[in-house]
Amino acid sequence: EVRQLRNENVYQKTEIDNLKLKVQALLNKLFGTGKSERIDPAQLLLLLEGLNEEIKQEADKEKEVVPGYDRTKKGDGPVARHPIPEDLEVVTQEIIPAEVKLKPEAYVQIGVVETQELDLIPAKFIKRIYRRLKFKLKDELDATPIIAPLPGRLIEGGLPGVGLIVQIILSKYVDHLPLYRQEQIYKRRFGVNLSRQTMADWIRVVAENWLILIYHSIKKGLLSGDYLQVDETPIEYLDKNHKGKTRKGWLWVYSHPGGDVLYDWKLSRGADSLRSFLTGFSGIVQSDGYAVYDKIAQEQRLTQIGCWAHARRKFFEAYKLGQEGAIWYLHQIGQLYKNEKYIQGEALDAATYRKEKSLPILREIRKRLEVENTTASGLKTELAKAISYTLSQWRKLIGYIDYSEVKIDNNYAEQSIRPTKLGAKNWLFIGHPEAGQRSAIIYTVVESCKRHGVEVQEYLTDVLKKLPNMTNHQARDANLTPKLWKRP
Repeated sequence: EVRQLRNENVYQKTEIDNLKLKVQALLNKLFGTGKSERIDPAQLLLLLEGLNEEIKQEADKEKEVVPGYDRTKKGDGPVARHPIPEDLEVVTQEIIPAEVKLKPEAYVQIGVVETQELDLIPAKFIKRIYRRLKFKLKDELDATPIIAPLPGRLIEGGLPGVGLIVQIILSKYVDHLPLYRQEQIYKRRFGVNLSRQTMADWIRVVAENWLILIYHSIKKGLLSGDYLQVDETPIEYLDKNHKGKTRKGWLWVYSHPGGDVLYDWKLSRGADSLRSFLTGFSGIVQSDGYAVYDKIAQEQRLTQIGCWAHARRKFFEAYKLGQEGAIWYLHQIGQLYKNEKYIQGEALDAATYRKEKSLPILREIRKRLEVENTTASGLKTELAKAISYTLSQWRKLIGYIDYSEVKIDNNYAEQSIRPTKLGAKNWLFIGHPEAGQRSAIIYTVVESCKRHGVEVQEYLTDVLKKLPNMTNHQARDANLTPKLWKRP
C-alpha cells in the first residue's frame, strides 16, 4: 500500500509540473513583453476565470505591459537631453535683425547669442557622370590619343555607385529592411525605380567578387588561432525544386571572444557541416551540448569546453515553475559568474583565481547533482532534466577552469546569432539556397566591424572603393579586415 501511494504521489507531482508548464506557457503568451502573437487578455481571462488565482495576480502585476491597460505614468520633470556629438559637421546661419538690414550703417555689432539645433539632411540620389578628356601631343597629331582610365567599378558596366551599394547592404543586414521595402521607399520617396531582383543581383556580385576576399582573410585568422566558440541557428530558405515551399538551412557561427566572428551557411546541421569548416583547426572548441560537437572533437582531437549559460537556463526554467531546489543551483552558478566579473575587473590571471575560488563551488554543485540525480531518476520535471543535462556535460562544463583565455559560457557566439534572427523576422526566408552564403559573407563583415568598434558605413565605403582597383593578392596583403583596417 505504501509503495502504491508513493507511485501515485510521483505520478501526481509529475502531472502537476506538466500542468504548471502549460499554465506558464499560457502566461508567457498573455503577458510576455514584445510578443506580437499575444492574445487579447480580457478574452483569455474570461475563458480561464476561476481556474487559477495566479493568472489574475499576474495580470495585476503586469498591467503596464498588457495592451488596453493604462501604462504607469512617469514624473512630469524635464526630459534628460543628450549632448550633441562634437564631431558633427557644423553649419552656421547668421540672423540679422530686420532694422539692421534696412539701415546697417546706423548700427554696430556688440555681441552674438548662439543657439544650437540638431538637424538632418535627408539622403538623396545623384547621377554621377565621369567625363574623361582625350588628349594628343601638339607636335604628334597622328599619335594615339591618351585618356585617363575609368576608376575601378564594383560591377563592371553596371549602374550602382559605392554609396548606393553600401546603403542597400546596411538597410538589409544592419537595419533589417527587406529589399521589397527598399524598393517601395526608393520609388515613392525618391522617384527612383530599383527592383528587388536588381538589388539582389548587386548584392550577389559585391559579396561573391569583393567581400569574399575579406571573408577568407577573417576565416584564415580564426582557424590559425587555438580557441573558437561555435553555435548554429536555423534559417528558412526557398526550395528551388518546389515553388512556394521552404526548407531549413543553418547558419553556423564561429567566434573568438573579443575578436572576429564568421558565419558559414550550410543546408544541414549534421557533422559534415562542422567538419568541413574545422578541418585543419587544432585547439579549444566551446559549444553547447549538441552531439555533433562531441563527434567532431573526438575525430580531430579537439579540447571541448561547455557552456554554463545553457546549464543555467535549464535550472531557470525549473525555477519559473516553482520547482524546489532550482534556486540553490542558480545561486551557485551566480557565484561562478561573480568570480568571472571580478577577474575581469581586477585583470587577474583567470586560471589561478578560478582554481582558488570557483573550483570549490563546482565541487559542491557536483555533489548535490549526484545526490539529487538519484532521487529524481525517472522523473520528467524540468529540474530533473536540468540535473541530468548538467551531469552529462560536467567534464566540459568544468574545463574552463584550466584556461585563462576561455570564457565561462558561449555567449559571444550566441549574441552573434541575434542580428540574423532579427533580419529573418523581417525578410522571413532566404530566397535561394545559394544565397545563404552571400548573407553569411556580409554578416561576417558587418558583425566583425561591430566587434572591433568600426563604423560599418565608413568601413564598407572605404574598402569597396579600394578593392576594384586591387588584384586579389594585393587585397589579401592590404590589411582590409575590420580588425586591421585603419580609417583613411
